[in-house]
Amino acid sequence: MSKIYVLGIGPGTKDYVLPITDKLVREADLLIGGKRALALFKEYNKEEVVIKVDLAKIKDCIEANYQSKQIAVLVSGDTGLYSMLNYLKRYFSDEVLEVVPGISAMQLGFAKAKLSWQDAKLTSLHGNQDKEELLELLVEHNKVGFFTDNKFPPHQIAEYLTAEGLGDKQGIVAERLSYPEEKVIKGSLAELSQQEFGGLTVMVICDE
Repeated sequence: MSKIYVLGIGPGTKDYVLPITDKLVREADLLIGGKRALALFKEYNKEEVVIKVDLAKIKDCIEANYQSKQIAVLVSGDTGLYSMLNYLKRYFSDEVLEVVPGISAMQLGFAKAKLSWQDAKLTSLHGNQDKEELLELLVEHNKVGFFTDNKFPPHQIAEYLTAEGLGDKQGIVAERLSYPEEKVIKGSLAELSQQEFGGLTVMVICDE
């Protein structure tokens, strides 16, 4: 039976790509992924399809090709954490899909913070509409890890939570993980609110 490989490619540089993922990419006929993901494997000169906003086109491309070509769908980080896997499972059976995990930026962020994460609540923030939800999570959980975006970057998150009375909680902001310009900043939320960060970061807030 023809397979569709869904491969987690890690948080950034090729240093964090698992050997099995690299092997399956080399064996593939067609790579499907975002521009950054595809750039990691340019040296293999594979046929490529760039994932954009219209996921239906990606689904149609896979349906049209997977029985004649070995397809590898490249997803950032880990396949089980905010990836395309759930979308693909709507259209392709478990027998067709082969899933290989990767190292998530979330996992690496906790490692950089020297914290365990089996007891953490994980989420993803996409703009100001989620800030009340984050506040509720921090009331209910001692440790929360989440991805941020450009609409609600870490310093604004810290500023909002400080205004809500949580300025003494500790925060860790991990930016550009695995890249040479990687930056990991620790401090109270009150302190972090006074700094500037990019939007594509992992943030951990805890009582430790």
